[in-house]
Amino acid sequence: MKQQFRIPSASARGEVNHHEPVYFAPMERWIENGDLDFVQVRYSIAQRAAEERILPAAAKRGIAVLANMPFEKARLFELVKGRPLPDFAREIDCENWAQFFLKYAISHPAITCAIPATTNPNHVAENMGAMRGELPDRAMRDRMVKHMESIPGFDKLTQTSWYPGKQFAGLVRLPNPRPIG
Repeated sequence: MKQQFRIPSASARGEVNHHEPVYFAPMERWIENGDLDFVQVRYSIAQRAAEERILPAAAKRGIAVLANMPFEKARLFELVKGRPLPDFAREIDCENWAQFFLKYAISHPAITCAIPATTNPNHVAENMGAMRGELPDRAMRDRMVKHMESIPGFDKLTQTSWYPGKQFAGLVRLPNPRPIG
């Protein structure tokens, strides 16, 4: 059977996104009054401000939500560097910190998808593991937050520099680039 593709009509709906919580109030107005297919919002175990109004408003309107920055631009990894996963992470089938952080984000009932962003194929494989096994329920999500809050520096994480120890000159250069085509 041949698949049919549809070209969006002039009445196609829109999207709105931002990663700074200071813009969440205008986003909420768009969610409540706009004709949106989806919103993209910063959401992580360290930045949960979207839980207050953005996520409930989107869920109420049936709007998909993409969570950006679930790793807080690598700052979460810097915070847990050298630390083992908590024992309870096995209960939700986490094998690494990437899965721990992603499972937190994607397990919120209003989140449709998380955008981890990476240029490293090994990280892609780790990230994909978050789609397997158990997802945390509300009680486990609370336990995950409580654990992170016990780590020194977690309360100040969102005030630290992005990509600790790395420098990007505006362009990501991949090792051994292959021509496309």
